[in-house]
Amino acid sequence: MKKLLSLMVIVVNSFCIAQNVDLSQFTLSNPSSPAFVLVEETPTAIYTPDNFKALALHALDNFGESFSIEATPYFLINQESKNRTYQKYIGVTKNDSGELKQNPFSGLKTTTISLAYVDKEFNGLADERKTYSIGARTTLLRFYNKEKVHKNTEAMATALSNIVVPQSVLIQGEEAIQNYYNEKQDEINALLKPFEKTIKPIFRLDAAAGYSTMFKENSISSGTADRIGAWLTSETSLILNEGSDAKTNNYFNLFVTARYIEDGFNMNTNEDFFTTYYRDFGGKIDFEFGKLTFGYEYISRNGTFNSERSVGNISYSINKDISISGGFGKDFSVTDDNLLTIFGIHWGLNTGNSKVKL
Repeated sequence: MKKLLSLMVIVVNSFCIAQNVDLSQFTLSNPSSPAFVLVEETPTAIYTPDNFKALALHALDNFGESFSIEATPYFLINQESKNRTYQKYIGVTKNDSGELKQNPFSGLKTTTISLAYVDKEFNGLADERKTYSIGARTTLLRFYNKEKVHKNTEAMATALSNIVVPQSVLIQGEEAIQNYYNEKQDEINALLKPFEKTIKPIFRLDAAAGYSTMFKENSISSGTADRIGAWLTSETSLILNEGSDAKTNNYFNLFVTARYIEDGFNMNTNEDFFTTYYRDFGGKIDFEFGKLTFGYEYISRNGTFNSERSVGNISYSINKDISISGGFGKDFSVTDDNLLTIFGIHWGLNTGNSKVKL
């Protein structure tokens, strides 16, 4: 009987403790938002973020004049669902026969909605215009190394099983067990620390769209000009230090993007606004060394006017919630070189419930 009771304690203990993994402990990887990308005020125009935060805030170097907020509804709604598991969030689970299977559409959970406000300079306009944007982004497809993800999940479960709920707490019921778990949250996070190395999808495909508007004369009565756009971005990631005991996984990432834009933010010599049409094609490579990432992106713009964007990027994660980024190079322009030097800071907030069951 004692052996049976001990076994029950271990099983219940493992279930109760392992049922909550706080995704907010994973590092923010969200260097921009679609709302920012559409108005071309961002250090990088090509990115596919891992959305482990309920909210992400982005500010550029002209603080107070360029600001964006991006929300992930998955972490803000249906927070008590018993179907929220780490395995299902990643999309790697076992079927009834114990075989690993992958849901390539699991990235739809990372869908975000973003809003942005920018005081922006435009070609042909003497002063800045207050510009407002809304955007949305989702991951259409993503494929992981199933065995690697499963191995990491099992390692997390094994680490969490080292926390034993006293029998005196177990017999008090679920509420007492949950309170005990909450008291041990710091210890649990410490146990999970070795398994928070970024496991990136081998391949992913993101889709994004946005709408932006500005008042032509910076007043409501002056009427508006609009810009809309939609784009696809793919990312292929190769780990550079496979099998290493390093604290981080280092990656080589290759991005390819295609965009369509209708741009009404143009003024001719008669000070009349008109719309231009563009198709953008480009790519980006970056090297991700733990907290530090170096990259270069090139986008060719064809349409009403032809132009290009050639920008080097650098980003650094100060901690799991805050990162900074910079872009240096040549932005889109048809009149001059339009040199770009832009700095951004990004915060990930844990508003809502970012916990899932293991």
